[in-house]
Amino acid sequence: MAPVGDFEASELLGLEQDACRAVLVDLSKDVCGSSREELEFKSFSDCAYLTSKALGIQVRLMAADLGRACVDVVFLYNEGDGFSQYSAGPLPEGLQWTQHSKDVVLMLGEPSDKYGGGRFRAVGISYETLGLDIQFRESNWNDEKNPMAFISIFPRLDPSHGLCEMCGKRASFRCGLCKERCYCSSKCQKADWTKHQTDCPGFLEKKATLAALRCQDELMLPRCQQLSQKLLPVLSEVVLDSMD
Repeated sequence: MAPVGDFEASELLGLEQDACRAVLVDLSKDVCGSSREELEFKSFSDCAYLTSKALGIQVRLMAADLGRACVDVVFLYNEGDGFSQYSAGPLPEGLQWTQHSKDVVLMLGEPSDKYGGGRFRAVGISYETLGLDIQFRESNWNDEKNPMAFISIFPRLDPSHGLCEMCGKRASFRCGLCKERCYCSSKCQKADWTKHQTDCPGFLEKKATLAALRCQDELMLPRCQQLSQKLLPVLSEVVLDSMD
């Protein structure tokens, strides 16, 4: 089903409950021709959900710092499980409900995270810098024709905070010399090192120090020789620090 409107679902992010409810009622009138549908509301200890199955949309509300619940995730559903197919506006990043798992990865690239799989749990992928989770219907990772079940929209993660410089996955380590560039593994850091050593402040500083010491080394100063020998291992191997 093609979108019947130009509503951007991401506009719901950050809205308080009453404001979000008003938007969904208006959307129901525009898309379904009626605003009579009762929005389903469920409250839990740590969050609440507001749902319109006719629109194919659900939002999660989480308490903000001031205690007022605001939308932090928007779920857009494909047809099924009692939901109509979301069509109030375009899907994020140009996605289409007709696309399958392989199509999504070809379009958006490798995800920053993957979850699910096995005998019972449907698979899903995350694009944290795009603010998207995509849940598929089936649990087989090898199924390239796995249809989308729903899309989750959330605030985009700043790529400069906690993501691997090489693959975009959540990082657990950072360069031990500059403490600035982040990586998910030593494999990714080593792959990036040829490029990073040209602009790593910590590496360049130690390299300059070593060059100066070598100049003085020629004058046979014992102290300079000792410092030079200590710096050599640092410049010959990649240093990786945990972000913990």
